[in-house]
Amino acid sequence: MTLLSTSTTTLVHHVRLRHAALLRPLGAARGALAPDTWGWRARVSGADTIVTSRTGAGPAPAHVDIVLAGGPYSAALTLPAPVSGQLAGSVRVALTAPEIEVDLAPVPMALIVELVDQGTGAPRTGRTVRVVPQAGPAVPLAETAVAGMYRSADRVWSAGETSADLVVGATQIRKVTVDFTRVQTRIRVADPT
Repeated sequence: MTLLSTSTTTLVHHVRLRHAALLRPLGAARGALAPDTWGWRARVSGADTIVTSRTGAGPAPAHVDIVLAGGPYSAALTLPAPVSGQLAGSVRVALTAPEIEVDLAPVPMALIVELVDQGTGAPRTGRTVRVVPQAGPAVPLAETAVAGMYRSADRVWSAGETSADLVVGATQIRKVTVDFTRVQTRIRVADPT
């Protein structure tokens, strides 16, 4: 006698991690259910972690641990504090809805501007330098001990601040963008004022 059985696999959760400032999906390398439960599976496809269940599966797992793929942004993100039993370097996500997006904030970053004279290339000192983002208040850049160097305080840059106007005194010089792959973005700018 041959006994055949069928099993149906159902998509239960679709989880995606995003960069909070860029609003871009972050690649995942691995997904693991917590707790690991018979009949349930987590698999990764690009930036998506898919959680499925089979017919007759055990109780639903409460979380999935998602390990970020290497990618250029992974080293400059603030991950939530891990809990006991969580995969190293992962983000634990509660499985509370069919579609889940989790935004991960970048680490505090600084913008450094080397301001030089347009004609001579000599450092420009004593200037008032600020960055005026599309959204939010202006970000001042204080002059450092190095002549011609201006630096913002370390801060978490938001989505509305990813592109901004560099202003010296009252003159808009150029557009600047924070590089979210590193903790310091350094640019050299010729001051025409």
